[in-house]
Amino acid sequence: MNKPSNLFTNDCVSSSRIICTPSSFARTSLLYLQETGVLKAIRPHVSSRQNLQSYLLLLITDGSGWIEYEGKHYEMRKGDLALIDCKKGYSQSSSEELWSARWCHWSGSQMPAVYNKIRERGLKPVFHPADCGVYIELLEELYDTASSESFVRDALINEILTRLVTELLKETVYDEKPVGVSAGAERIDIGEIKAYIDTHYTDQLSLEFLAGHFFFQKSYLARIFKEAFGMSVGSYIQIVRIGKAKELLRFSSMNIEEVGIASGYEDKNYFSRCFKKVEGCSPREFRKHWMSGKENVNE
Repeated sequence: MNKPSNLFTNDCVSSSRIICTPSSFARTSLLYLQETGVLKAIRPHVSSRQNLQSYLLLLITDGSGWIEYEGKHYEMRKGDLALIDCKKGYSQSSSEELWSARWCHWSGSQMPAVYNKIRERGLKPVFHPADCGVYIELLEELYDTASSESFVRDALINEILTRLVTELLKETVYDEKPVGVSAGAERIDIGEIKAYIDTHYTDQLSLEFLAGHFFFQKSYLARIFKEAFGMSVGSYIQIVRIGKAKELLRFSSMNIEEVGIASGYEDKNYFSRCFKKVEGCSPREFRKHWMSGKENVNE
C-alpha cells in the first residue's frame, strides 16, 4: 500500500491523498481502500469518471457544488455526503463558493450487495447525515491508518470501512406515512409489528393476517417492513420460528414433531423442510451435532 503523496496542486484543486494497493488477500476477502484524501477547490471545474470498480464517499466540509449521477443533478453544501457507485459514471464540480472535501474510494467482493441494500432501504445518492462528525472521524481515521506502517493495516482498514458501511445503513430510516389507511394505523411503529411476530410466532401468521390486524394495506406493509428490517415479513417469521426450534432442539427433551409445533409448524415434514432450508441440515441432524456427548433425548 502506498504512502501518502505530497500535497498535490494544479490549477483546479489542492489536495493530499493516499493511493492504495491492497494485498490479494484484502481484495478477495475484505473491504479494501483504493484512495482517500482531502481537497480544496482553487476554481470551479468539472471532473467526470465512469467504469471504475469503486464506491465513492464524498463529504463536503466547506463551500458548495454539485454532482450529476444516474441522470439527476444534486446540489451539495457543507455537511452533505454523496455515496456513488462509480461503475455507473458521475460528474462533480465545485460552485463559485469553492468547496473543500474529504473522500474515500473503496471496494470489496460484498460491496455490490451492500450498496444495493443501502439504496433499497431508501438512502439517496446525496444526503445530509444526522451526525456529520461521525463521518469526519471515520475518514480521518481511515487516512491515518492507510498512511501507517502496521503489518495488519489491511485488517484495520477493513474494520474502519465496516464501521463506515454500518453508519450508512443507520441512515436508512423509513419515515413515509401510509396512504389510504386509517389514522390509527399511522401511529403504529413498524417495530410494533416485529414485536408482535416475536411473541406470536406459534400463531398462523402471514402478511395478509398482519396487514389486517394492524390496519395496513398489504403491499404497503410488505414494502416498509423490508425497508426497515432488510427482509420480507415471511422471511422474518421463519427466522423467528427456526430460532425457537434450535433452542428447543438443544435444551429440551421434546421430540422433533413437538419441537415443530412449539415453533409454529403444525406439519412435521414442512417443519423439517423449512429447517433444512435455513440451517442446511435436518432438525435431527442439528440436534445430533449439538447434543454430541450428552444423554439422548426422544426423537
